[in-house]
Amino acid sequence: MTSHLRPLSDSTWAWLHDDRTGWGWSNCGVVASEGTALLVDTQFTLAATRNLLDAFVGALPGVRIETVVNSHQNGDHTWGNQLLPDAEIVTSSASAAHLCHEMNPAQLTALCQAAPSSAVVSYAAKHFGGFDFTGVEVMPATRTFTGREEVKVGTVLVELLDLGPGHSAGDVAVHIPDEGVLFAGDAIFSGMHMVVWSGSLDACVRSCQSILDTGAETIVPGHGPVLDRVGVTEFRDYLLRVGESADAYARAGVPLDEAARRVRDEHGQSWAHPERLYTATAGAYRDAGIQGVPEGTFALVEGMAGLAT
Repeated sequence: MTSHLRPLSDSTWAWLHDDRTGWGWSNCGVVASEGTALLVDTQFTLAATRNLLDAFVGALPGVRIETVVNSHQNGDHTWGNQLLPDAEIVTSSASAAHLCHEMNPAQLTALCQAAPSSAVVSYAAKHFGGFDFTGVEVMPATRTFTGREEVKVGTVLVELLDLGPGHSAGDVAVHIPDEGVLFAGDAIFSGMHMVVWSGSLDACVRSCQSILDTGAETIVPGHGPVLDRVGVTEFRDYLLRVGESADAYARAGVPLDEAARRVRDEHGQSWAHPERLYTATAGAYRDAGIQGVPEGTFALVEGMAGLAT
């Protein structure tokens, strides 16, 4: 795995990976001005976060990270927070509340190391078993906000946007309006299908539209290559098409597992991880008012694992 800081504008950089489809390898962002910096998200492991911080120091010597904005609470965006003990860690109130729904490092390690007794254990081991979570202490936000908040990084204006539920129960975007750059976290994926943990596909579509409404021209997704407005529009429209198919199956009384297989067959060919369409279908079923739709991390991973077999 190789990773690098890519400059996007005079004051912004993206932390990107050559593995553009694997679980756990998340993008990060940096906004720097006048000797101070804001970091958007950390990494899944302490080693990966140290790699990010070493690259930061090499590219921006003497600049100090004063603020970390967590786009949401999944571990691949937050489990390196402890390596920035002097920074303020900011997220939305809804994002902070989602912390209790995330598997902790010990639980995820145990799941990956368990005997392969089920599809979900095998699936977890395949996608997360290569990560070493030794020493990770989950560090929550030190400050939360709702709605929209402006912060200054040196002379650069940064907007923190509370997108509400979408990928997770609470997503945050970081917009640098004067430079046309936006860090979307997992409200946007690039080159791979989306995971819908929040239980609402409609909410994911609304988040995409909120991002487009900012007017940003360069959008850094939570995973995958950097996008322009055309790419984000295509991603939003893909979610709309998936939602239309899933909603039709819901109203026709098709069981969720069968509907997810049909949606995968219709929409899963182009991008990585078509099994994630189980979560999108489940979100559309919940939006349609269907009762008994699985929710929670383990149940949704179980659905993805079943669809991947």
